[in-house]
Amino acid sequence: MTAGIFAQQASGATSPARSVTWRHVALFVITGIVLYLTLVPLAVILFGTFTNGPPGSHAAFTLRNYARAFGNPELLYSGIHSIIFAVASGIIAFVVGGFLAWVTERTNTPLKAILYGLALFPFVVPSILTTIAWIFLLAPNAGVVNHFFRAIFGVAPFNVFSFAGMIWAFGIDHITLPFLLLAAAFRSMDPTLEEAALVSGMSRMRCFFHVNVKIMFPSILATCILLFIRGIETFEAPALIGIPAAVKVFATDIFMALRDTPTDYNLAATFAVPYVALSMAGVLFYLHVTRVAERFATITGKAYQPRVIDLGGWRYLTLALALVCLFVAVVMPVGVILWTSLLPYYSRPSYQMLHMLTLSNYTAVFNLSVFYRALTNNLIAGTIAATLAVMLSVGVAWIVVRTDFYGKKLLDTVAFAPIALPGVVIGLALIWVYLTLPVPIYGTLWILVIGYVTILMPISLRIVHASLLQLHKELEEAAEIANPSWWRNTMFVLLPLILPGLLVAWLYVLTLTFKILSVPILLSHVGTQVLPVVIFGLFESGEYSQLSAIGIILIVAICSIAGLARLISLRFAVPTKS
Repeated sequence: MTAGIFAQQASGATSPARSVTWRHVALFVITGIVLYLTLVPLAVILFGTFTNGPPGSHAAFTLRNYARAFGNPELLYSGIHSIIFAVASGIIAFVVGGFLAWVTERTNTPLKAILYGLALFPFVVPSILTTIAWIFLLAPNAGVVNHFFRAIFGVAPFNVFSFAGMIWAFGIDHITLPFLLLAAAFRSMDPTLEEAALVSGMSRMRCFFHVNVKIMFPSILATCILLFIRGIETFEAPALIGIPAAVKVFATDIFMALRDTPTDYNLAATFAVPYVALSMAGVLFYLHVTRVAERFATITGKAYQPRVIDLGGWRYLTLALALVCLFVAVVMPVGVILWTSLLPYYSRPSYQMLHMLTLSNYTAVFNLSVFYRALTNNLIAGTIAATLAVMLSVGVAWIVVRTDFYGKKLLDTVAFAPIALPGVVIGLALIWVYLTLPVPIYGTLWILVIGYVTILMPISLRIVHASLLQLHKELEEAAEIANPSWWRNTMFVLLPLILPGLLVAWLYVLTLTFKILSVPILLSHVGTQVLPVVIFGLFESGEYSQLSAIGIILIVAICSIAGLARLISLRFAVPTKS
C-alpha cells in the first residue's frame, strides 16, 4: 500500500497497480545505478586516503597520506598552476570563440558558412592530436613556426615546453565550446533593446558593452565556468607538454603517482581530494548561474529576428581576422599532422621534402595488429557505453521531467556532477573500487565501459532532457487512456517520439569515446588499449609518422559519426521561425 502510494506520487498520475509497480521499480533502479556510478567511486577513493595500504588489502587507518600530500609545497604549486592554467587557457578560448560567434551571428561578414564550419572542426579532432600538433609547430628546435621565424628574423621565439606553451595548446584547441554557446546567445537576442539604446544616443561600442554584454551575462559567465572546469580536469596538454616542461598540475600529480614504481595509490587518492573539490566548486557555481538565468531572459512571445550589423568596408577586416584565427586554430594543427602522416619520418614542411611524400605509413598502420585491436576495443567499449549512457539518461530525464519524485532535483544534480570529475580521478576511483570489491572486471573492457558511462552520462543527459521537454505530456496521457500499461507506452510511444534525440546523444557519446585519453590511460592494459592510448604510446616511443596516420584515420572516422549525428538532428529538428 505504501509503495503504491509513493509510486503514484512519483508518476504524477493514478494508474493501475501493475503500471505503478513498473514505475516504482524503474525509479529506484535508475536512482540506484546513478548513485552507484557517481558516489561509490568517490566514497571508496576517499576511504583510501585514510589507509596505509593499496586497494583490496587489509590496511590500517592513518592520516599520513594527508601529511605527505599537504606537507609537500609542490601540491600548493600544482594547485596554483591548475587554476592559472584553467583561467588563462579559458581566456584564450573565450576571446577567439566569442569573436567568431559575433562575426558569424551578428555581422554581415562574408563567407560566414565557411567560418562556421571551420569553427566547429576542433570538435572532431582529439585533444591529444592537437597537443602533439602544437609540439610539432612550436618545439624550440624542430618546430615549424620557430623554423619560419628563425629563417626570417634570426630568432626562434616560441617554446611549447613551457607553462605558456601548455596554456596556448589547450586554449586554442577549445574555441568550439564558447563559439557554440555564445553563438546561441547572440542568435536569441532581441534587437529592440539595442535599437532603443542607439536611438537614445548611445554609440555602438557603448551599446555592445552596456546592453549586449549585460543581457548575455549569464551565458558569458556559464561559458567561462565551463571552460574553467574543462581546464581543471584536462589531461592531454599537461601530460604531453607539462611533464617534459616540469610544470605540475593536479592531473599530472595523480598520473605520476600511479606511474611511479611502486605505485602509490594512497598518495594519488589524496592528490585527488583538492582536485575534485576545485572542480565541484566550479560545477556548483555553474548550476547556480544557470538557475538564475531567467532573470536575464529577453525572448518573448513577439516575433523578432536578430539584427545583423552592417560593417561596411570593415567586414573584410573581420573576415581576415576570423580567417587568421581559424588558420592558426584549425588549419595549422591538422595540416602538420597530415603532412607528418605522409612522410617516412618527421620533418618540417619544405619543397625538398615533397618528393618524400608517401602513403606507406597508412599501409603500415593497416598492417598493425595493435591498431585493429585498439579500433575494435574502441568500437565495442564505445558502443556499449553510449547505449548504457543513453538508457540511463532516458531514465533520469523521465524522472526529472515527468514525475513529482521528491528528490528529482538532487538526482539531476548528482547525475550531472561527473562532468566536473576529472578523467584521471574517475580512472583512479574505478581502480580503487574494482580492486577492492569482488567484481572481476579490472583489466577488462568492462571497467573502461563504466568509466566512459560515468564521465559521459552528463552530456547525453542534457541532450535527452531537451528532447523530452519538447514532447508534450498530453501525448503520453492519451496513450495511457488507450493502454494503461506504462511499460508498453514507454517502449512504443515515448521512446519512438524522442528517438532522433536519442540517436544524436548516442552518436555524440560514441564520438567522445574516440577522443578521451584521461580515462583509458589509467584503465587500459595490454589487449584492452584504445586508439588514444595507442597514439600516446607511439608519441612516447617517437613514432610520429605512424601516430599521425592513425590520427588522420581517427579524424575521418569521428567526422563521419559527427556528420551522421548532424544529419539526424537536421532531419528531425522541429522547425522554428527566427
